[in-house]
Amino acid sequence: MALRTAGSVLVVFLWSVAVVLGQNVWSVTYTTQSICVLEGSTVELSCSIRYPSGTVTSTYWFTKWGTGVEPEDLGQNPEYAGRLEYHGDKKNGHNLRITDLRESDSATYKFRFITDQTGGKYTGDPGVTLSVTALQVKVTPQQFSVYKTLTCSTTCTLTDNPTYIWYKNGQHLDESTSPQYKDPVSSNYEDSYSCAVKGHEDLHSPAVCVQGQSCSRVTYTKRRICVLKGSTVDISCAYVGYYSTTSTFWFRSDKSTPEDLTRDPGYTGRVKYTGTYRGPFTLRITDLREEDSAEYRFTFKTKKWGHSFPGTTLSVTGLQVKVTPAAEGQKTLTCITTCTLTDNPTYIWYRNGQNVQDTSSPMYSISSEDADSYYCAVKGHDGLSSPAVYKPKTSVSVSPSGEIVEGSSVTLTCSSDANPPVDKYTWYKKNGGGYQSMTGPQHVFNQIQSSDTGEYYCEAQNEMGTDRSRTMNMDVKYGPKSTSVSVSPSGGIVEDSSVTLTCSSDANPPVDKYTWYKKNGASLTGSEKTYNFTTISSEDSGEYYCEAENKYGRLISSSVSVDVQYGPKSTSVSVSPSGEIVEDSSVTLTCSSDANPPVDKYTWYKKNGVYYPSTTYMTTGPHLVFNHIKSSVTGEYYCEAWNGIKTGRSEYININVRYKPKNTSVSVSPSGEIVEGSSVTLTCSSDANPPVDKYIWYFQNKTFLNGFGQMYNISKFKSKDNGHYHCEAWNGRGSRNSTALMIILPGKQTSVLNAAAGIIVVVLVLILCLSGFMWFRKKASISTSDTRDISENVQGDSSPVYENVSSMAMAPTATKTAATVIQDDVHYASVHFSRFKNQEVPLYSTVQLHQPQKQDEDVQYDAVKFNLPSAANRPTAAQAAEEDSSVLYSTVNKP
Repeated sequence: MALRTAGSVLVVFLWSVAVVLGQNVWSVTYTTQSICVLEGSTVELSCSIRYPSGTVTSTYWFTKWGTGVEPEDLGQNPEYAGRLEYHGDKKNGHNLRITDLRESDSATYKFRFITDQTGGKYTGDPGVTLSVTALQVKVTPQQFSVYKTLTCSTTCTLTDNPTYIWYKNGQHLDESTSPQYKDPVSSNYEDSYSCAVKGHEDLHSPAVCVQGQSCSRVTYTKRRICVLKGSTVDISCAYVGYYSTTSTFWFRSDKSTPEDLTRDPGYTGRVKYTGTYRGPFTLRITDLREEDSAEYRFTFKTKKWGHSFPGTTLSVTGLQVKVTPAAEGQKTLTCITTCTLTDNPTYIWYRNGQNVQDTSSPMYSISSEDADSYYCAVKGHDGLSSPAVYKPKTSVSVSPSGEIVEGSSVTLTCSSDANPPVDKYTWYKKNGGGYQSMTGPQHVFNQIQSSDTGEYYCEAQNEMGTDRSRTMNMDVKYGPKSTSVSVSPSGGIVEDSSVTLTCSSDANPPVDKYTWYKKNGASLTGSEKTYNFTTISSEDSGEYYCEAENKYGRLISSSVSVDVQYGPKSTSVSVSPSGEIVEDSSVTLTCSSDANPPVDKYTWYKKNGVYYPSTTYMTTGPHLVFNHIKSSVTGEYYCEAWNGIKTGRSEYININVRYKPKNTSVSVSPSGEIVEGSSVTLTCSSDANPPVDKYIWYFQNKTFLNGFGQMYNISKFKSKDNGHYHCEAWNGRGSRNSTALMIILPGKQTSVLNAAAGIIVVVLVLILCLSGFMWFRKKASISTSDTRDISENVQGDSSPVYENVSSMAMAPTATKTAATVIQDDVHYASVHFSRFKNQEVPLYSTVQLHQPQKQDEDVQYDAVKFNLPSAANRPTAAQAAEEDSSVLYSTVNKP
């Protein structure tokens, strides 16, 4: 028959009964109110609680409550030492487990809980009534009956309607749910009977004879024995054989066939039998081991005796110290075993190896802060003491040893020497005052990262206390990362300043080599962390990056742009369109400059200091535009460019505006008196660019010299040379006519003019009377006086020259000029000759008749004064009479 483990549990689930305390929903609900279980078995009592508010601070079960004191916690009762366990939490379920039940455990058990509220102490009534009973076979009637009835009786009704097992002469007979054996048995002197409950076969009843006391039977002294490992045990029984006995021996019930222990190799030298028939027959086992725990049965060879009948269960145990929290600041040490030691031993306690004389209880109270080690023993077996209990002694190790490289697998192990064993490990990493907690005796980094670098320690905790390991520095090695370039100073970089590039990289070990690059691919000299530009130039502008390297790798940074700002340089002026600049064309001057930031203001200057503030182009663009350029623009120009850093100035550029001749005129030399036969030089003057390269002279509006020089000389001026002269000046851009100049010698005036003057005088004389004549003389006197005054103010003693240009002649002239490219306007002038210094010279107005003419241009005549010969060379009287006065004629221009 299989050995049933001691301390089997009987969990009883019956109708729940709620016990409500007061009107404030305080309650304790028990799973059952009564329970009946077998002696030697295990029972579990349970309940649940309710309360309106607060927190439960204490819970316990009790059976005794004296007046005026708190009930006694069963956990503190030595009678239950090693047999009592509390299970559950403080909010809901609360279970009490009692093992190896004894008849003395029969009592009413109640649960009590205490909260942190004032007056919050509550006990659940009426509690749970526990009854502990043994099995006993009753035979009825006891005497003088052929058949008898067998009943497996108890002192209380077993809970859960158990199944009963019957044995006859040590053999399994039958099973039934009724405590009464199903059939009457015949009354004889040789048969014995025994009963048990299924699930608790080891707790069978003693065997009884149906008739008399001579039936075959075995009666064991103890059903269960619990002894210490290493000690010696005696297992005894008394046996009676109705028939003669041939042999006796002890065996283990867990063997397939009974085997005499004296022949079992596992017991060699440790087993001895003693005793006689009907007397105690004893099995002694020395140097007990845990594997000796088993059910031992005694058998004897005789007629009608089996060997399935349960024997004595031996449990071999060692001593252990259990630590449980007690009242605040206290701990309770309990010397426990896996079974309840037989014969109620006396306990001895040791602190740090020294005997504590003041107690013999299996329980011992100490302070929560007590760091000493404790162990217990049983009197008489001092050498079989329990292991000592003490708080952990903790250390940390790392695997693998040596350098830790990023990405590898690393395990931290918290090792602790502790008893009881450590029940909680906590890992900590120092990270600036905060902590990251990790649980378990090992902390594994499957792929460790650089961020895991730091100082680690662990705390190990058991019931005796907590111990902290030393701090271990875990230095994770890794190649460069987060490589970047910074620029100092930050902000704008100005040419010629000092600039430092710094390569920063997170690496362990630190970077031992730096390489600098400009984005065009060229590496820069130097392998330091910084790269310095003592005097940075614009050529240094670009994108830079660095490479950081250590023994575990290398990493290139992202590029950083170095934008060197500088004032305008290479400032220059260009002209558009290129080539020759022609008057009235559109010309643009462009100021170009290399600058960073770009030029935001341009200023134009002409070399003579003239400033060109163009509201259109000064601040918005680099251009100076002449939409219709004029010759007056000719000169040297330069520009200044400003970008907020400094000013750049261009070289001069020459603007040479080309234009056709203008302001063409004819001058006479000598400028004074011209005497017939004298040499007269006419000079053609004109403003032109390029200079005039061809002159054409006209006499009486007809070409007489083409391509002649700038001057025309009449070596001996004669009357035939009288007339009007003008010139035409040519260059590569076009031509322009001068004003026509009329030259008339004084002695060669026509008779028509003289006649006309005489007729006018005669007519005036005839018409006017004396008074009219007097009026006329008066008028003439006033006119003469005015003329003399003007002449004196302008020319001194020379006769004035007047030039009258007809406004009517200008419009057709302009029209003609537009239609004719080569030939320009011709202006005619009247020439005024003065005979004597004080002689009055009448001034005639130029008369212009506006008539169509295709070939000739407008001619305007100027008045030119010729002084007649002096008195020595004066003409004759006839000539004087004939040439009484100089006459100003007007040449008529017929367009």
